[in-house]
Amino acid sequence: MRDVFNLITERVLRDSGGEPICTHVGDVRACAIKVHPTYQVLRKKVRLGRSKSIASLRLWESVCTLARESGRQDQEKWLMILLDLLTPHFGRWSRELARKWQYDIFDIRSAMVHGTLEAWFSTASGAPARNLLDAMMAGAFSGARGLVGASRSETCTEGPAQLMADAACEEDSSLLASSIIDVGTVQDPDADERIRGERTGSLLQRMGAMDRAQALHEKLRSGCCHEIETPSITPTQTGRSWVDGRNLYYRMSDLLPHYIDFSKAAQVLGLSESQASRMARKGSLPFSVLWAGNSRVVAVKPLMNILGIQDSIVHPDDVENGAGHVSGA
Repeated sequence: MRDVFNLITERVLRDSGGEPICTHVGDVRACAIKVHPTYQVLRKKVRLGRSKSIASLRLWESVCTLARESGRQDQEKWLMILLDLLTPHFGRWSRELARKWQYDIFDIRSAMVHGTLEAWFSTASGAPARNLLDAMMAGAFSGARGLVGASRSETCTEGPAQLMADAACEEDSSLLASSIIDVGTVQDPDADERIRGERTGSLLQRMGAMDRAQALHEKLRSGCCHEIETPSITPTQTGRSWVDGRNLYYRMSDLLPHYIDFSKAAQVLGLSESQASRMARKGSLPFSVLWAGNSRVVAVKPLMNILGIQDSIVHPDDVENGAGHVSGA
């Protein structure tokens, strides 16, 4: 039986591929800090045990936010990193417990990971990162104690592979932006899509932001736009791409910056920076914080969701048509 701690580390190292990793905002290209270490170097500097450093706690808070708010595939990646940052602090304790109770260390470590994941999924998403850290560590120790304190040694039946699969499960599924058409009220989804795109284009034209949209459209049509994740084509959208076989759809958030300053995010909600800081410490702030060095930033997509701003899917042709109507072209 393989050690689940080693399996987690191997998974993270394989996913990182030895490339620089950004634990500030998740994307090296979008981060204001230009120097990023590899994961191996970063892991050696993190201290999350009794002697927690400020830098390590800020990194933990950012990774927690990324594990909560990223896309499904990235959520799994950052959750694995969270686990791997914790396992060094579980190693010695698990060895001592195995020796004291004459219990298989692999079973103990599997129980610790299971308890850590249970704490992650059962803790409210708005909980402060430090409280979440304490809860996950307590969950690991409770899981191990529950195993060795049970009346029979077969209490932990999940193997490492099963636990790794469990880590990929999302806390709760939510409605994605691709589900943007209410079929109960709209008779023609294609017409609804075109109207939505044209209204977006007219709004961008009035705001003087159509040039940015046009630049994105040119990248999409040339096939050079690799920085965005193109939404999947639904059956009702197939007709828009059958001519050249290309999916040119994009989301409105692709026209916006990925992150904004903490103070601006607070201002959007009608809060001062000091008020927002106090709320963040109490865990009552509605958005999560990412740390880039000593600066705080907030991801735009989750902020849009909090404000009830729909991240609509639009097609360049519709957007340009709407802009053209407003400009008289």
